Amino acid sequence: MDRSCPNCGAALPELLAHARMVSCAFCGTSVVLDGAVVENAGSSGEMLDAPELIRLGGAVSLAGRSFEAAGHVRYDYGRGHWDEYHGLLDGEPAWVSVDEGDMAIQHALDPGLQPRGGRALFRLGAEVEVGGRSYRATEVENATLVAYRGQLPEPMAVGEVHLYANFTGPGGAILSGESWPGGEAWFVGEWIDPFEVTG
Repeated sequence: MDRSCPNCGAALPELLAHARMVSCAFCGTSVVLDGAVVENAGSSGEMLDAPELIRLGGAVSLAGRSFEAAGHVRYDYGRGHWDEYHGLLDGEPAWVSVDEGDMAIQHALDPGLQPRGGRALFRLGAEVEVGGRSYRATEVENATLVAYRGQLPEPMAVGEVHLYANFTGPGGAILSGESWPGGEAWFVGEWIDPFEVTG
């Protein structure tokens, strides 16, 4: 199916099966895909270039696993920002977070496994159990989505504020939750050593 940007008419890239949102490489317009319908979702924000270990469309090795990023999101949390890359890790959808040299690989939790309790869980010291592991909240903050590019699995909006909580589990396991107006998402994963990123 031929898809083009509703703003400038440029052809959109061939999309991954999981993509629901893409930014036009020519004019920066965000495009939301709903089946055969292509809708203009506004600006994707300004992504200021900085040195990156991960680049869109390029494969890298993350601790021996192959990752190819298709989407890039940047969040500002007041005293800095962090980047999230969405793509395929050994062929499966995954997120890779990069924050001041710390890196983590995370996968979306199946809705049936997500912690119950809503925003009440987004507080320091909160404890949850997922998959037989106990996790404790060690960081809770608000962050604002400032820019994104590429292909993403769900619609996003510049200026959207997310309440997030990071939980620490046994053996370096991590759990994170995000809550925003109209949604909540949970991810489970692990820290990786940036020195094990090659590409």
